[in-house]
Amino acid sequence: MIAPAILPLGGALLAGGIGMLLLVAGLAKLRDHDGFLTTLAAYRLVPDSLLDSAAWALAIAETGVGAALLAGVAPLWAGIGAALLFVLFVLAMAINLLRGRADLSCGCLPGMESARLSWGAVARSTLLAPAALLPALTGLPTSLLLRYQALAAGACLLALILALSHLISAARGPEEQSA
Repeated sequence: MIAPAILPLGGALLAGGIGMLLLVAGLAKLRDHDGFLTTLAAYRLVPDSLLDSAAWALAIAETGVGAALLAGVAPLWAGIGAALLFVLFVLAMAINLLRGRADLSCGCLPGMESARLSWGAVARSTLLAPAALLPALTGLPTSLLLRYQALAAGACLLALILALSHLISAARGPEEQSA
């Protein structure tokens, strides 16, 4: 059995990692609004008249929820918001994959414009949805120092995972990346 004191640390690690993921993705979409607008339009899920508003709303929601998770503020509402965002992303990707449109950019993170839709991306986002709820279920450490150390560690773990992913992608030859 896992010691009850460990659960809040795990929740804080998840909140830090998922919070940083959403914050970075949201800020990138705010910074490159036109690029995100193009990506969103390519999904063909939002009417043209609502496209600009939807792009702003998604970017602001991602940024706000990410910041709330990373700061450890309102973990229940931030977790629910993050889970809903991941479910929305899963649906958008799955609909386009079922349409046979795997050539689209996933629009996930800055620097990953070449990442295309895949069932792996759908699975990853599907796993992130319930993971985003765990900080609210486990609680966060009561010690503020421990809480923020665990949140920061989660953000650092995300950075390491992304760096490793980029290194693996760079090590592949061009023919392996397109497969």
